[in-house]
Amino acid sequence: MSFRCHKMRVVFTLLIVLLAPSAAQAAQGQWGGFIYLFPESGAELTEEWKRDLTGLTGQAASPFANDFLPAQSGPENILYIKTSRYTRYGKPITPAPLGVIRVESMDREKIERFYQALREAAGHRLDLKIIYGVTSELRYTDAETLERLQQNAPQRGSGFEQPNAVVFPLSKTKEWWGMTQEKRESFFFQHPDLYGKEHLGHNAIGFRYIQKIFRKLYQSRFINDESDFVTYFEYADRDRGAFDALLEGLRDTALNPEWKFVEEGPIVYGTRVQGLGELLKN
Repeated sequence: MSFRCHKMRVVFTLLIVLLAPSAAQAAQGQWGGFIYLFPESGAELTEEWKRDLTGLTGQAASPFANDFLPAQSGPENILYIKTSRYTRYGKPITPAPLGVIRVESMDREKIERFYQALREAAGHRLDLKIIYGVTSELRYTDAETLERLQQNAPQRGSGFEQPNAVVFPLSKTKEWWGMTQEKRESFFFQHPDLYGKEHLGHNAIGFRYIQKIFRKLYQSRFINDESDFVTYFEYADRDRGAFDALLEGLRDTALNPEWKFVEEGPIVYGTRVQGLGELLKN
């Protein structure tokens, strides 16, 4: 099939995708789809192909507000993240994705339609992978902690103000899920009597940096095979050290023994950009 014919077929497919009725509503919260863009081995990503993909994807993205400027977005939004580092347990891994597109909606089917349209438009030059998650009520918290969260929640900035974005999927071990809810919750609060004099717990470590780092958690257990959670972070350049310190504190099992039961997935460190064209730039 010629490239021109492929483009025409893609445009027709996009129209069908965008006009299709919605079926699956996520009553429990907002869905997030994290689409990883891996280049296919040996594929040539020409400038012409990048321009065409950007144009076609722009049509599919039109129902979503661009979350580069959060003040102008809402529950239906799209965000583009250009990869700068791809690591697991602090070590670089390959192949790395060119970037991640996060699509949010109260309707998972809308995200799926965008994903399928992107797959069709990308052809055989990108290997796409998607991780789904959904927001839910906070767990492992109490009234006092919730009040502190509300009082100290950071003001989310634009991609100019907080350019750094991190996508961090992770899972908990079978041992963790075999514990009672009460036992699991105890790890999140300060209990030196139970876990040693150095113990702070997940919540206390997080509160050290809460005003500097925007965080959003998606539940993905029973939704994806790869992870139980996807955590998304944003922060300013001046707060890079704070983010590194946050991860270091969470990983310190003397301060936070909960992390003994964590299986980290690959972490994408990236930069928020204004569109797919910028994400694909060399």
